Amino acid sequence: MFRVVICEDEISQREKLKEYIHKIFDENKEELEIIEFESAEELLSSGIILKEVDIFLLDIKMNGLSGMDLAKMIRKEDDRSEIIFVTSLVEYIQDGYTVRAYRYLLKPIEYEELRKHLLNCISDIKRKKGNFIIENRDGIRKIPIEEIMYIEVRKKELTIHTVDSTYYTQGSLDKIEQDFEKYNFYRCHKSYLINMEYIESITKNSVFIGKEEIYVSRHRMNELKTKFTYMLGDILC
Repeated sequence: MFRVVICEDEISQREKLKEYIHKIFDENKEELEIIEFESAEELLSSGIILKEVDIFLLDIKMNGLSGMDLAKMIRKEDDRSEIIFVTSLVEYIQDGYTVRAYRYLLKPIEYEELRKHLLNCISDIKRKKGNFIIENRDGIRKIPIEEIMYIEVRKKELTIHTVDSTYYTQGSLDKIEQDFEKYNFYRCHKSYLINMEYIESITKNSVFIGKEEIYVSRHRMNELKTKFTYMLGDILC
């Protein structure tokens, strides 16, 4: 089941989006729940749990709070939902980097364009919902891969740093590196495997994952920058 929120103040646009989205999900036999709002204020006062939403489709220019303002508020509460902007204002596209927008759709909305981006979005969401199974003295634990910020290895002990906690297990970073490549992880150093989704900034010799500074091997820096730029470009196209 995918939960999709539409926030659009034009009724005709909202109805068109709803019609198109239902058709796309029906064609691909995916279960769907659509929740619609005509303003950012209505969404914020609705009591909806933001982290339980898979995809937000937000109009940028609305009366009151803009879609960009709303996206910033969503990101403060929820780091995992996908945000698609629906807009006629191309000048705001650059701002999408700050809220990690998934796509921009320009009005008037074309069905095939929406379909292409939604199917890619659905595919990415499914991919991110993978799990990493670890075993240690406490037993067996399932960790959502999308919550892993980075993994470090010392001798044969792996330390898995997630958004909310830290876990320890025995294993090889070489094997995990191969398995996690499709989840946008990168081996920036022989001892570190980082989730590029959580990169805050890249400096001359290191990368910041949240508030943690992680050293990047000199011969891997250019490749990291290339892969990170490619990832952002793929999201904001």
